[in-house]
Amino acid sequence: MTEHAVNPTTNERRVALAERRRVAEMSPADMQRELLTSEVTGLPNRRGFDEARAALAVAMSDVDGLKALNKYGYEAGNAVLKAKADALREAGLEAYHDKGDEFLCRGSDIKDLQASLERARAILRNRTIVVERADGSTLSVTGADFSYGVGKDIDEAEFGLKSHKAERESTGEIERGKLRGITIKKREPEKSSLELSTLKPLPRQLSSNYPTKT
Repeated sequence: MTEHAVNPTTNERRVALAERRRVAEMSPADMQRELLTSEVTGLPNRRGFDEARAALAVAMSDVDGLKALNKYGYEAGNAVLKAKADALREAGLEAYHDKGDEFLCRGSDIKDLQASLERARAILRNRTIVVERADGSTLSVTGADFSYGVGKDIDEAEFGLKSHKAERESTGEIERGKLRGITIKKREPEKSSLELSTLKPLPRQLSSNYPTKT
């Protein structure tokens, strides 16, 4: 089982300033690429999908239980989105991040596209996603998964996605608003030796030196 670590964004004002400077230094080609790329996952976005060539097979998918996962912080949800994007890439898919937890894929054959999506699901389910949070704690997320639909166009793919989700819900594999099948472990930040020493009671021989009330 592999691990996928994600660090939270810090010092937002400094990051925003650096981003503005970077945009000012962009070439037209860089700006075009930025316009067509999802900030969260690094995949091409919906505009990139719409401007790409026609495809013989299209897939639509979404992540299981993302809203419930976001209760642990949006960095946890974003980490799973990034892990899914990586799984789609590793499975050899031409993938796009549409919006929220929705992804699109393109292919030349419906059966081949389905097989690749199943490979991506297996990769994601077996991956441990480690999220480092702003408070110093970490979350380990395992068992993340997604539903999908495949068709000749995006409408057929969306219908297939709804059917796949309904099928999985009917068997109890997933449940809306629940993290069924997903395991989350939280680890609190370790205290330094200095912090630990301040928590220790005074030794008996030292405390006896203090005068006692009579």
